[in-house]
Amino acid sequence: MAMFEHNSEKFGYINIDDIDGAQKALSKLGFDPGKIDGIDGPNTQKAVRAFQAHASIGIDGKIGKQTRQALASELAEKSKVELAEKSQVELAEKAT
Repeated sequence: MAMFEHNSEKFGYINIDDIDGAQKALSKLGFDPGKIDGIDGPNTQKAVRAFQAHASIGIDGKIGKQTRQALASELAEKSKVELAEKSQVELAEKAT
């Protein structure tokens, strides 16, 4: 079992322990790491720095423990927001 992972209807399963999983998470959150290839290159590092600034954590461009946790938390939050919005739409449709 991965230490940092996410699984939701919105994003699917992402193993954030792996570089390609972190790249997928960054991409799904709107931070473009370039090609999802498992390589910690300049595009990935640029996306990581942008995400770190967004998450108000230390900005070093590295996918460390704190960044992986922040990615997992952000994915969880975004999937909860969508689920809540979907529930509100379903309730509104039932009321009409």
